[in-house]
Amino acid sequence: MRSERARSALGVWTPILIGLFVIVTSINFYFTAGLDPALESWRAICSAGAFFVGGLLILTTYGRYKKAREARVQPAPPVSLPPASTPAPHDERHHDSDDNQDGD
Repeated sequence: MRSERARSALGVWTPILIGLFVIVTSINFYFTAGLDPALESWRAICSAGAFFVGGLLILTTYGRYKKAREARVQPAPPVSLPPASTPAPHDERHHDSDDNQDGD
């Protein structure tokens, strides 16, 4: 039980929380950064990039979580066995040693 909870926390909730932290930090940077007027245009670009990375982290993590949860709920598809293979035809050629035997 502990391993399932740990896996859920580390595999799902931690990346989502990191993504939220990146988004909040980018919004905070956009509104509170005291930059030189020459760098003002870069503020929006950096904030938008960080916002995009945080959103992408959240969306991909949630997508994997949702897909794994659906796979656990749905029954496994029936395994189809491959058709029984017929044995390979035996080579009926005579060996040289068989032909060289005398009937003595």
